[in-house]
Amino acid sequence: MELSWSRMLIYTVFALTLFVVIKRSTRWRLRYTLPPSCSLKTHSGIPVHPWVFYAEASKVQGALITLPRSLLGPPVIVVNTSAAASELLDKRSVFACRPNIPMAQLMGRQNNVGFTFYGNRLREMRRVLHSLLSPSAVANDWNHLIDSHSLELIDRLSKSPETFNQGIEVSLQEMIVCLTYGKKPDEEYIKIAKRVMHDTWTALQHNRWTVNAIPLLRYIPSWLPGAGFKRLASDAKERFERMTREPFFAVKNEMLSGTIDPCFVRLALEDAQHNSQAYEEAVMYSAGSLFSAGADTISSFLLTFLLLMTRSQDIQRRAYEEIITTIGEQRLPCLSDQSSMPFLDAIIQETQRFHPPVPLATHSTYAEDQYEGYRIPKKSWVLANIWAMTHETTRYDQPEAFDPDRFIRQPAASDPRMQTFGFGRRQCPGLHLANAVIFLNVARILRSFAILPPLENGEPVLPPLNFMNAFISSPAPFRCRIIPRETAFVASSTFM
Repeated sequence: MELSWSRMLIYTVFALTLFVVIKRSTRWRLRYTLPPSCSLKTHSGIPVHPWVFYAEASKVQGALITLPRSLLGPPVIVVNTSAAASELLDKRSVFACRPNIPMAQLMGRQNNVGFTFYGNRLREMRRVLHSLLSPSAVANDWNHLIDSHSLELIDRLSKSPETFNQGIEVSLQEMIVCLTYGKKPDEEYIKIAKRVMHDTWTALQHNRWTVNAIPLLRYIPSWLPGAGFKRLASDAKERFERMTREPFFAVKNEMLSGTIDPCFVRLALEDAQHNSQAYEEAVMYSAGSLFSAGADTISSFLLTFLLLMTRSQDIQRRAYEEIITTIGEQRLPCLSDQSSMPFLDAIIQETQRFHPPVPLATHSTYAEDQYEGYRIPKKSWVLANIWAMTHETTRYDQPEAFDPDRFIRQPAASDPRMQTFGFGRRQCPGLHLANAVIFLNVARILRSFAILPPLENGEPVLPPLNFMNAFISSPAPFRCRIIPRETAFVASSTFM
């Protein structure tokens, strides 16, 4: 059957229209390509930390690199320079999302601030956090709590210096829970909280779970063979909800009887301007996010600080002298002394720079974007290589050296905390609290103790600079001697 001229004209117009639509929709993608790919194999075969490997690759391939991925998984793009991070992560809201991780969602982690997608719900949760963790709130509401728990840490280190790892961990866990819920945690809460953090790390292992590559698998029944991941996720979600809900509702009940101390949850719920169910949920899940966001990262920092002080006796001596010169010998430092101790602040900045607690921060894109001719697809995983940014030779001379004086010689040098606390709309809302806790504990530890290398056959041996390959990267277990100042000069005059 022959086509009429009119019908042929219709088909031709349709075909041309379809061609134009397809051409326009693909023009942008054809114009831009993904950033250069980066093989994960090393020439020497020696395993290295991924953040170090990505930083080295970027020196050849540029600020952005693309990692190998599974056939069905989203692109994984690493941002390795502060200039690229400033442009993409600080200035563009499109990068303010988090990756779609089905296994984490099955575990309920989308209710955690760190995993919540960008939108109104996240903004409400962050508004709660910013309001109660602002500089004025830290100074007025939490000063006493930070002070008392810092004294407890000093007491723990004095009584059991050999278990400094555990002392730091327990002190910070107790402080965060007291701040959040008004009382110290019991053993059961800490046990559940640690398990929840382990569950989260398990969910983030992208190539471990088939459901992360094939999201439709999340809908299969849990009783099917091969669906063990759903049963595991269900147990993990129950633990997460228990950790989040039980202490929150305990505070609500104690508020009715007037027996709860001032705490994050109580102050948030007393805000008469907000009393909706949605606001209560925002408070509950914001509170539940504080433990994982605060305790481990500050612990990691303090352990890194101890490791670096063990290896840096001259720097430690100068910090002690600054403290004594500033406040005398009759009291411990307090938060109001912070602005009077520039060298101590330089030590804190340099510790943050030398090894950030979170070397790789995770972002995602909720729409397509481009940077310097490279395409960044929608829903890409975007890893901010904070370690690479704090080791840029264009910003820091000899970045491999621990040198607090770099911030004294150049007071205007880039403060690494602009990266270590995150970027843009995902910057850590608890940074003012963290800075206060870090300063007070660092200052009081240096005032109270000499931190010395361990002895082997009577000789000091510097512990190696080894760090764990983890989302929150702490030093590998190391030894040091923590000696009260009254005996330090006698026992180890060679070092102090």
